Amino acid sequence: MTRNALIASTALAAALCMTATANAQDAAPQATPQADRQASDGDIIVTATRRETTLQSTPIAVSAFGQAQLDKQQVKDVTDLARFVPSLQFNQQGDQSAVLLTLRGIGNDSAYTEVADPEVAIYVDGIYSPRSQGASVLMYDMERVEVLRGPQGTLFGRNATVGALSLISAKPKLGVFEGNVEVVGGNYDRLGIRGAINIPITDTLAARVAFVSDRHDGYADYQPAPDIEGINKSAFVTSGKKYYAADQKSLRGSLLWEPSDKFSWNLSAEGFWDTGAPVIGLLQTPREGTKRWSTLSDTAPDTDRYSAAVRSTMNYDITDGIQLSYIAGWSRIGGSTQTDADAGALPPTGEVDANGNDLPLGAFGENRTLSSRYDFQSHEVQLKSSGEQAFDWILGAYYSHEKNRIRFDIDQRNGYRDGTFSWAGSFIQANRQIDSRAVFGQVVWHATDAIRVTGGLRYTSDKKEDIGGRNVTYSGDGCSPADLAPGGACQAGIFGAYPGATAEELVNLLPGFSISSNDVKGKWDKLTYLARVDADLAEDVLGYASISTGFKSGNIQDNAGLTDPETLTNYEVGLKSRFLDRMITLNLAAYYSDFKGYQVNQAVTFRDDEGNVTSSQMITQNAKGATAYGLEAELTANFTPNDRLQFSGTLQKTKMDDLESVDGRLYDGGRASSIVQLKGNELAHAPRFSASVSYEHDFVMASGATITPRFTTHYETKSWLSYFNGDANPFVNANDPADNMPDRGTNGTSWDRQKAYFRSDASLRFTSADQNYSVEAFVQNIENAKIRTNASAFGAPRYEPVFLSNLQAPRTWGVRAKANF
Repeated sequence: MTRNALIASTALAAALCMTATANAQDAAPQATPQADRQASDGDIIVTATRRETTLQSTPIAVSAFGQAQLDKQQVKDVTDLARFVPSLQFNQQGDQSAVLLTLRGIGNDSAYTEVADPEVAIYVDGIYSPRSQGASVLMYDMERVEVLRGPQGTLFGRNATVGALSLISAKPKLGVFEGNVEVVGGNYDRLGIRGAINIPITDTLAARVAFVSDRHDGYADYQPAPDIEGINKSAFVTSGKKYYAADQKSLRGSLLWEPSDKFSWNLSAEGFWDTGAPVIGLLQTPREGTKRWSTLSDTAPDTDRYSAAVRSTMNYDITDGIQLSYIAGWSRIGGSTQTDADAGALPPTGEVDANGNDLPLGAFGENRTLSSRYDFQSHEVQLKSSGEQAFDWILGAYYSHEKNRIRFDIDQRNGYRDGTFSWAGSFIQANRQIDSRAVFGQVVWHATDAIRVTGGLRYTSDKKEDIGGRNVTYSGDGCSPADLAPGGACQAGIFGAYPGATAEELVNLLPGFSISSNDVKGKWDKLTYLARVDADLAEDVLGYASISTGFKSGNIQDNAGLTDPETLTNYEVGLKSRFLDRMITLNLAAYYSDFKGYQVNQAVTFRDDEGNVTSSQMITQNAKGATAYGLEAELTANFTPNDRLQFSGTLQKTKMDDLESVDGRLYDGGRASSIVQLKGNELAHAPRFSASVSYEHDFVMASGATITPRFTTHYETKSWLSYFNGDANPFVNANDPADNMPDRGTNGTSWDRQKAYFRSDASLRFTSADQNYSVEAFVQNIENAKIRTNASAFGAPRYEPVFLSNLQAPRTWGVRAKANF
């Protein structure tokens, strides 16, 4: 289907509903305020079960945050949210500007292109967002953010294997004119502004416009160019935009139309622009005389990315007890990025080898996304019960289509940017498509006033194919000795050459390059289920137990191969309680997740006997399985009207089952001795224990204004940054003694492990008596902790590896002012 099909189907549904509601009332009832929506007893309203329920009556492990709470916790995007949600972790990806989520120890650090789907699904207003770039990671003008843990396939259109992040934007309100604006400034020349305005147009029509802009200069300073004879200093970047800089803008417009009490239509359009800079690996052990937050770079950072989305939800009450919904969405994510892939790990020496190649060999790397475009559309129809009934039920049908294209170039040279040629490749995926179809249903039987039994089924059918994908990589074929000499015709590399060329045209324009095909097609299907019982064990005490299954379809790979799907069986028990006159809320969940065919992804480089790169590609493998189990806790205590304490924590354990793989960061993927057995290893981003504690107190002034200090601290035990768990496994493939690697295991484990750490934030907020304005000073990461989100290595296996990591932000501070009108 095309974008026009989405527009046409939405218009058709609108016309049918307009006909059905021709006898509209003259005035619709006043809408309930959307931000921080609460029930009469103060409990927050959530839609985790695709119907409105209170948080404490929802038998799912779910964390919920209104916009006011997000503001207090300084949450501006999904990375900030991770500190406050049990079991939620993240990784930052550089050349695609993506955020990768891990929940309950399960995630995928490569789920930022069409190569892999995320285990943690992101939904915006009930519509799946397939890629973790763009506005889907921003949190501004939210009604609510919900993080659902465990498989969610029997309620959501697209599969959510281990959980879902559901962003619900603030909706227009009928009959209300209001708005807010907020300005923030801080160190690193941070400047941001955000706001929203709600406009009543008629008694049945309202509009809302929200916007955000946030920028700062970046954290990573440039090191001076090397002062070495024969080295061109101008090839190094010493000024201009810094790595880790941010410059993001987004605008969202929404309409709500309620011509009668039977029909409502929410329609929104959103745009996002990112002209900041990628994150980059920084040396885990800085060179003498350099700072941790600095880089020796010979590639300037560049990001020019955008996203656009249209989302539509129509609800029509067929009868007093049955509602029909049509949920449709269209989105496009695209743009370009340029990043320094070697991160200055091996500085040039000014020397050359016997063949005239600059040293160190292969020391320069640049990754460049010349262009990318991911188009996505989805259509979902739901029929569900409404009101109080003995059986609450929902039936749904879902279809989505994703079409992706990208040109991604890799250049490698010896010494530095101006050094002799080493290797290059251009990966041109002209047409990769993903189709997902599903039908699902769920029934809740109210067996008694206190006991409910839930059953759900889902059938998923996914198809993925690569049509015309090509890899154009350096092979040296057809090159004469003169062509292969430094400066020869076969030594030019790619460096973004001929950006509009097809793969076939490019290989003809670049001497010494060859072409390979990625054409492949795969199709997978699966029936998954949910069974749950929940009961009111006492007043304000809910208990539940469930077993549910999840499914993630297979992958297509860059080598025209296929990866098998993965499945999950999740066992869970939970307890939700309030006591001491409801001053304290305590929610507990214990789970055991059993994965089969767990998909793992990594980049692997293949080299010849001299250590020269011959190819590089993403590899997706299926482990025999993996297990994760743990205990999650969330506590909120309102000791007095002016004192609030919040706690969230996780105890967890993860383990990889049988998997033989190659750590492409350290070893040559083409050698049998590079293979290691990873059975028993822990999964990445899964600390054994993590917890956050927040406390705030309102000092009430005589005028009624308040001054509120707030302090938050987050603690994690050590955790691994990849499923290889460092370089400690001494296994060597003995099938080929000549290919043995006696130095395996000598790199240790500390480079691939995040140490235990504390990370604390504090703020002091003044709020006027009428709540119309506030001023706040804040500081984040008070300890200036070095918090790594991944681990990489450069130089191996030819040289001793130099270890790098992307980092969370250093200590930042600022002042925020907000006004409501």
